[in-house]
Amino acid sequence: MASFFSFILAHQGDSADPELLHWIRERLDQIFGFGPWVIIGATSFIIFCIPMSIIFVYLMQANRRAASEPKHESNSAKDQEQEQLP
Repeated sequence: MASFFSFILAHQGDSADPELLHWIRERLDQIFGFGPWVIIGATSFIIFCIPMSIIFVYLMQANRRAASEPKHESNSAKDQEQEQLP
């Protein structure tokens, strides 16, 4: 148990080296030439599209399930048919 706590305490506070992240960001800006707002917009669009696509697929499957289920007659219609039979 003590080794687990020493493992947690040994971790660095930062998630990554800030100099490395700055270098990566500069290289991506040089390669793609996009500004930061374009990246934010594209990321936001992707984040928004993921749940919307899940909802869309769910609704499509629900419509298919509803269309493939057999229609059940009401009990009163069945009773009327049985009364008409000799």
